[in-house]
Amino acid sequence: MNLDSSFEDDLREAVLDEAEHELIGQSDNLVHQFVQDVHDQLRAYGSQYDYNVEPIIESLGEPQVDRSENSLSIRVGWEHEASVYFEFGTSDHTVEGDPLLVFEFDPAEYPYLAEMFPDGTAFLPQTHPSGLPESRAVRDALNELRREMQR
Repeated sequence: MNLDSSFEDDLREAVLDEAEHELIGQSDNLVHQFVQDVHDQLRAYGSQYDYNVEPIIESLGEPQVDRSENSLSIRVGWEHEASVYFEFGTSDHTVEGDPLLVFEFDPAEYPYLAEMFPDGTAFLPQTHPSGLPESRAVRDALNELRREMQR
C-alpha cells in the first residue's frame, strides 16, 4: 500500500486542527475551562484570606494563538500588576511612600486608623505589610489542564 505524498502534511494539519478546536475553537473549550478553574481558585483564595481578587480576574487578556506548520501555542494571561504576587506570594516587606502613601479605608472597619484619619483617607510615610501567601491558581489549573489533555 502506498501513501499519498501529502499524507504526513495532511495528517499534521488534521492533528493541529483538532488540537486547536479542542483547546480554543469550541464552546466550553479546554482553555475556557482552564481560565474558569483559575478564577474559581482565585475567588476561593480571596475568600480565605479576605482579598478582593476581582480586579485580577477582570484583567484577563485575550488568548493569543500562534500556529505554525508544526506547532500550536496558546497564551493566556492576566494583566493586573498584582497577579504575579498573588500567584507566587510575597514575604513580609516595607513599602516606602514617595513621599507618602495614600489609602482610602472604611473607618468603621478600621477604627484605630479612624482615630488618626477620621475622613477615611490615611497618609503614611511607609507601611509594613505581611507577606502574601501564594495562591498557585495558575500553576494548579495548568497541571489540571495537562492531566485532562493526557486522558
